[in-house]
Amino acid sequence: MEPVRNDTTTDRRTAVELAKRLLVDLIWRTAKIEVDGVTFPDTQEIFDGRAPEGMSVDDIVTVNNIKRAWRFLLDNIDYPVDWQYIREYNRIIGEGLVRDAGRLREYGVRVGGTGWVPEIPAVESSQERVRGILEESEGEDTAMLLFGAVTRGQWFSDGNKRTALMVANHQLIHDGIGVFSIPPEDKAQFVSMLLRYYETGDYSRLSDWLSQNAVGHVPGGLTLAQSSGVVEKTNDAVNGMGIVPGVPLDGLDGGSGLLG
Repeated sequence: MEPVRNDTTTDRRTAVELAKRLLVDLIWRTAKIEVDGVTFPDTQEIFDGRAPEGMSVDDIVTVNNIKRAWRFLLDNIDYPVDWQYIREYNRIIGEGLVRDAGRLREYGVRVGGTGWVPEIPAVESSQERVRGILEESEGEDTAMLLFGAVTRGQWFSDGNKRTALMVANHQLIHDGIGVFSIPPEDKAQFVSMLLRYYETGDYSRLSDWLSQNAVGHVPGGLTLAQSSGVVEKTNDAVNGMGIVPGVPLDGLDGGSGLLG
């Protein structure tokens, strides 16, 4: 299949440059979903090829796999998201950590914090769900729907939220819209709404919150929530846990060498 090249190509380049400029922060925010104690300096160390002191091997592999998933995303961003890309993101994220990474879950699981039990997924229904989203929506709506489908579907034995984050980023960057991440300071609120979504199947509240707080739009990477208070946000100092969206990281020039 040939890469899709259309009127969004210029915007896509801008979104790619935004992702490269914020790359370490995006990796850290994705890792923070799984590894509570990981810090931004830890992530920078792993990004640079070093092992942070006192960090477990599994946690280092978790962060490094997210870095590798981002490398895969940027290498394939001219191609639209599909079912095979979703599986590949899960395979990369779980490599060295999960025996059946990238394979559809074949057994029952329970989700911590809720009594809700996801169904065992079928290949045909999962593929049809993705195909339907891609055919019936566009742009940011597609990214939000894909994120919701992957998280609640629990299609894989592990790494579903991280996979969903990568898939949403692929869609948003491909369409030249921006990048996607969960603000670490809002993780508790995100988890609470996610569990409610799992239990009720009502995605509207979480989807609206994500659109406001998790989508960093080109060119600067500000979310809608941040844009409403842009003066206060841009005057904040780096707090040691991340960076202000839109402010380049020292030593990162946005070039292809970022990914190592």
